[in-house]
Amino acid sequence: MSGMFREFNELVRAIGDCKSKQEEDQIVAKEVVTLRARLADRDAASRMKEFVMRMMYCEMLGHRVDFGYIHAVNMGQRTVLGEKRTGYLAASLFLDANSELLILLVNTIQKDLKSANSWDVCAALSAVTRVIGGETVPAVLKPVRDQLTNKDAHVRKGAVMALQRFVHKAPDSVEDIGAILKRTIGDRDPSVMTAGLCGLVDVAKTDPVAYANLVPSLVSILKQVIEHRLPREYDYHRTPAPWLQIKLLKLLAILGHANQRSSEEMYEVLREVMTRADMKTTIGFAIIFETVRTITRIYPQQQLLTAASDFTSRFLTSENRNVKCIGIDALSAIVQVNPEFAAQHQMVVIDCLEDPDETLKWKTLDLLFRMTNSQNVEVVVDRMTWFLSSTKDDFLKKDLVQKITSLAEKYAPSNSWYIQTMNFLLEKGGDLMEGEVAHNLMRLLAEGASESEEQDNELRRFAANSYLSLLPKPNTPDLLIQVGSWTLGEYTYLLAPDTEPLTVVNLLCDLMDRSFYQDSSTKCFLVSGITKLMTLCGAKGNSAARDIIGRFRNAKHPNLQQRCLELEALLQNPTLMAQVLPLDASCEDIEVDTDMPMLDAIVAQSLLAGGRKYMTVKERVAEFGPSDQYGGAGGQSSLRFDAYQAPPPAPPPGSLPEQTIPTNLQFAAQDPAKSAAAAALFAGTSAAAASDLAAAAGQQKWGAGGYEPGTGSGAGSSTSSGAPASASSYRGSRTPAVPELSAEKKKLAAGLFAGLSTAPPPAPAPAPAPARPTPAQQQQQQQQQQQ
Repeated sequence: MSGMFREFNELVRAIGDCKSKQEEDQIVAKEVVTLRARLADRDAASRMKEFVMRMMYCEMLGHRVDFGYIHAVNMGQRTVLGEKRTGYLAASLFLDANSELLILLVNTIQKDLKSANSWDVCAALSAVTRVIGGETVPAVLKPVRDQLTNKDAHVRKGAVMALQRFVHKAPDSVEDIGAILKRTIGDRDPSVMTAGLCGLVDVAKTDPVAYANLVPSLVSILKQVIEHRLPREYDYHRTPAPWLQIKLLKLLAILGHANQRSSEEMYEVLREVMTRADMKTTIGFAIIFETVRTITRIYPQQQLLTAASDFTSRFLTSENRNVKCIGIDALSAIVQVNPEFAAQHQMVVIDCLEDPDETLKWKTLDLLFRMTNSQNVEVVVDRMTWFLSSTKDDFLKKDLVQKITSLAEKYAPSNSWYIQTMNFLLEKGGDLMEGEVAHNLMRLLAEGASESEEQDNELRRFAANSYLSLLPKPNTPDLLIQVGSWTLGEYTYLLAPDTEPLTVVNLLCDLMDRSFYQDSSTKCFLVSGITKLMTLCGAKGNSAARDIIGRFRNAKHPNLQQRCLELEALLQNPTLMAQVLPLDASCEDIEVDTDMPMLDAIVAQSLLAGGRKYMTVKERVAEFGPSDQYGGAGGQSSLRFDAYQAPPPAPPPGSLPEQTIPTNLQFAAQDPAKSAAAAALFAGTSAAAASDLAAAAGQQKWGAGGYEPGTGSGAGSSTSSGAPASASSYRGSRTPAVPELSAEKKKLAAGLFAGLSTAPPPAPAPAPAPARPTPAQQQQQQQQQQQ
């Protein structure tokens, strides 16, 4: 590094030798102070390139150097190419689309885009892709489009990349982007063609049919690439233009999806790409993997799928774990088209499940998720739950919880198995589950899933016993406590005589003492469970219930406070409690008398006092006409919905009458007792200032947007209005055992791959049936049918 950059070199070395973040911050903060002082020197222009680089380094380490942003913009105007590129690079780091200095940089970019020097044009195009936002696209769009016909291939490539960036920032800014990208396919330079392919991959996703006519050209280009028609500088490890091949394969996969005619034009070249790929290099693996993915996305052909399966088997039998991961991903893609191919690799998949590499194991579980059916769901979910118990990665846990939940709802062989699986998920990953899953579980218990009440009660008894053993465990997730407290409150009576209701009440009361609940509604579920159990306990549970009421009746959470007060009112009237909370009535239809005769006496009393009789919409229209929407007499609405009148402009200071100025003397004259307070409040305030304060206070009124401060010119006025503030474990009480690595692999494989050859349709989910309509809803439906 030259002597001119010696200080920058020392800065980098000092930061590299730091032992802590605090030491690094001290060095960078000192450097920022030094740069601020150096930029004010007269000779700063001669070392501006070094200073800008040092500012970039400080900015990347999290310390703002906004005092130097203008110097980066000015450096972009230099004529020396190295300084110009440094200025553009620094400006792209310092500025964003909303920066006030961006307009200066846009002027510089416009000038450079019209330059005859291709290097200046390339520097400007590079800056355009970084700093131009959606609002400033029109300012540079025309000069960028003009560069599409430039003689220099580097300039044409930069222009194509800039237009692609414009489409990302403002999708409607380049209307003919499709036609432009299509023309780049025929460009004589491969780099420009590659840039156009990147844009085509993005735009073809929105409308593949519009670009289907490009398939013959893309197939021809791909064939020329694999035949080494491109210059040698595009080769990588003797593989011809591998990244261009991958981009072409991705685009062909998009255009051939659900398009048999286009797919048939690709079959031959895809087979040739797999055959010519080098299986001894990593880039060869990448090309084959992308080809397999393309084969699985286009209209399927059996011969190609067989060839893809053969190459996938080579991946799976490799000793390299990275290559095995590619093989698992490739097999997952093939399984989506034909699950029978997975049965050919049973033992390899079992070995991957038992591999110590966690990533490989997770990808294998994803493969099992894709090939699950009603025959192998128990074995697959068992493997997933074991992995859920052993992993420490929260991301993997959340992904597994979602997959197990999906499989349990689709392919559950029995309701008891479904409840066992959900209880295990609630215990091991309750904080990662969606609330809808718990709601579905409670609906299943409440509505039942069989035609026999005995079987439904047996299922509820099993669930209540499970939660009775799960809830006392430490660190129980909130969602599990919510489901458990609801279940125990509804179905504890089914546990008699083995379990006394008072025992369950004491358990729920103990849970109320925990203070680590993440969901504020958890304690509300507990109080509701205690309330329902009081109908079974009688006077025995009054002391525990009243203790809960005394501690939480003044809680900050209004829902919890309301439930405590309701419990207190019901304890005073046991007969009413038995009527309000009958046994097993969570899904019983509630008959509602829409006439509400209990209010007749109140209505009659109000009418005698001069109140107006309620009128339905039809009665109001018949009496007042259709123009009256609110029942006002004479067609006039009795409610006003228009905005309040705008406040008048504030009078200038001193224009108010003197007697309206609330000085301390007037306050004293009106109320001598407030003389001292008024004197202290208005001490040192002149009559004019007091007038300003009074005018400002008088300009606060209600407007169309709500309460707004006035716009007076006094000291206390404001000109801006603020925005509104807005289960035991999986197998009973046992923890899932770690499977043996080498025993009974054939039996495990038979269970995992069962039903793949003739996969039956998915079994109906054990999720609860839709809620039964109430008698009132049934009557309304009958009336609608008659009409």
